[in-house]
Amino acid sequence: MSDHPKTGLGDVLAHVVNCDHEGEEPDLSGGRRVEYVVTGIRGALVDAHAVDDPTNKYVTSAAVLSQNLKTEVGSLLGRHFSCRVVPGNPGTFFVDFQAAPEPGAQASA
Repeated sequence: MSDHPKTGLGDVLAHVVNCDHEGEEPDLSGGRRVEYVVTGIRGALVDAHAVDDPTNKYVTSAAVLSQNLKTEVGSLLGRHFSCRVVPGNPGTFFVDFQAAPEPGAQASA
């Protein structure tokens, strides 16, 4: 058994927000837009995969994704959305979320 204290996600986020990174903001201007479809909801998590590459998977919090798409968690399953995927250091950033139109919805002229 480990002697390390358990750190919750809230603690980690608070640390990141409060850290002095001395202007080391990630460059989120690049990347490419990827369209995803939500394929499953597992408790508090959402599974999605890229429409053009089912091996490209994206897992995130259902609450965060629903907030980013301005929709209810219950309407996420089967939902198409896109976001810009920006490689960075550290990790990959997913930004600029946009919900895809509902199937059968017509754009107004």
